[in-house]
Amino acid sequence: MKIFKLKYLIQGWWLFVIAIAVVVGPSIAYAAEITMGSGGNLIFAPNEVTIKAGESVTFTNGELPPHNVVVKDHPELSHSDLAFMGGESFTVTFPESGEYEFQCDPHAGAGMKGVIHVE
Repeated sequence: MKIFKLKYLIQGWWLFVIAIAVVVGPSIAYAAEITMGSGGNLIFAPNEVTIKAGESVTFTNGELPPHNVVVKDHPELSHSDLAFMGGESFTVTFPESGEYEFQCDPHAGAGMKGVIHVE
């Protein structure tokens, strides 16, 4: 009898977790994905995106690493650590409207720069 109750307790717990995920999941503000080193080139793709305040941008390492993202005048939004592995990613949330210029420090001289417009 105790095993029977435990089975329902576990099932109920998983239903609760799934219900929370369904309710909370859509409220996570994910807006765009930018690939660093897209196609083996020293570029961000896309290098310009527009999002709403409070939304996030995920930067994913493509080919030809290492790469990082340094947001001009916003060290709190920057990810200065180099991403060495293909597929490595990090997400940055932009809380306020404005124009956010960013670059890959090791490859800025090659033009690896972009801008995020936050409305």
